Order: sequence, then C-alpha cells, then structure tokens
Amino acid sequence: MAMASTPTSRLRREAAVRAVAALLRWLQRHPTPAPEPIYLIIALKSAPVRRFEHRLRLPHSPFPSISLVSDRLPADLPDDIDLLPSSALRSLPAAARRGLVLVDRRLRVPSGKAAGKGSRPVPVDLADPAWAESARDAARYVELRVEGGTCRAVRVGHAAMTQEEAVENVVAAVEAAAACVPRKWKNVRALHVKSPESVALPLYSAPGTGEEDVGNVEATKREDAASEEQGSVKRRRKSGVDCN
Repeated sequence: MAMASTPTSRLRREAAVRAVAALLRWLQRHPTPAPEPIYLIIALKSAPVRRFEHRLRLPHSPFPSISLVSDRLPADLPDDIDLLPSSALRSLPAAARRGLVLVDRRLRVPSGKAAGKGSRPVPVDLADPAWAESARDAARYVELRVEGGTCRAVRVGHAAMTQEEAVENVVAAVEAAAACVPRKWKNVRALHVKSPESVALPLYSAPGTGEEDVGNVEATKREDAASEEQGSVKRRRKSGVDCN
C-alpha cells in the first residue's frame, strides 16, 4: 500500500520514488554476489549537543537475509533463516554480513571486528517458542546513532527489494528520523539515498541551501547522469556510507 507524505512532512513522495528508482536501476546494472544495502543519508544543520540513539521501525526488513549462528539445530528452524556454526563468528560469509545475523544466547560473541565488518549480531533465546517471529520483527528496526558531527547513515533497504518496498522504507525512515533529531525538521539540512559504491541521490534539501528544488526535471536528469557516471568509475572506495 502506498504511503503518502504526512501533512507535516517536508519530503515529497515523488522525490523519494525518483531517487529510489534511479538507485535501483544503477544497482541492477552493477550486480554483486549479495544484494547491496541502501542507505538514507541524513545531514543536519547543527550537531546535537549530546549523543543519542533512536530505533526506527520500517514497514519492510532492510536486510536481504537472516542467519542464525548456533551449534544446535532448532526443531522449528524456518526455511527463511539460514543456520551457521559458531565458527562463522570469526569471519562471517559475505552474504551473511549483508543480512541480519542472529546469535544463540549461549554462544560468546567475539568483540571488536571479529564478527565481520558491518555486522552487529543480535542475541536470541532459542528456548523461546516465538524466537523466529521476534527475530523477523527485530529485522524491521534500524538504529539512528548520532555520536558527533552532522551527517549519519541509516540502512533502509537492499538491492533485491521492490521499488515500492524501498520507497515505503525510505519515507518511513525519513519521518521517524526527522521526528527524533533535535529541533526536528528545522535541523535537517539535506537527505540522500545511496549504496556503498553509488553516488548520493537527493531526496530533500532545506530552503536556502541552493538545492531546494529536487523535484524538477533537471534534478531527475542529474540523478540519472550521476548514476551513469558512477558506473564508469573503476576505483573502489573503502567507505562510501558514513559521511562523518
């Protein structure tokens, strides 16, 4: 079901549809073994005085897969959850790192980066009959962390999602994020969507920043041209997500 912008929203749904469509086209032309993540980039006008974390609930899971790390096979393991041995925590497979990783509470999770870059294992109690249902619900939550600076990234989707699902997630994440940052929309300077290797495509820019009119034809041409130009770039960036 399509999600319309709320009366207080400054994000136009057509801008989200156009940016997401352009990004998905680029991702389709540049396939990877595991679906690339899609991020919402939030640029604030001023950095919060205090650090904060906020959980954003999305209509659809932004993860392409769910993996369970456990040395015992649950009798009720769903078909959509992959089982991995505890040894996988030392170096998770690439596909698992792109998805949500669940860990049996009885296992010891390696500290630091031992579990693999980009992964944040979620402990689960396999003795709970509803553990799988709880895991699927947890997969729809993402964290907005503001620890300093004015620019943060929030995962909102992946390359294998439908356009409608990705748009719904982007709109929901924008509204939730704008509602929780200090001074709310008044403190939002710009919003973009991107994947790790793509250019950032505009969703919204605050008045006075020079990029307010992201809804016109020229903006559409810039997005498509930027996507095409990015496809010709051979170098790989070590980090193209967090703009801090």
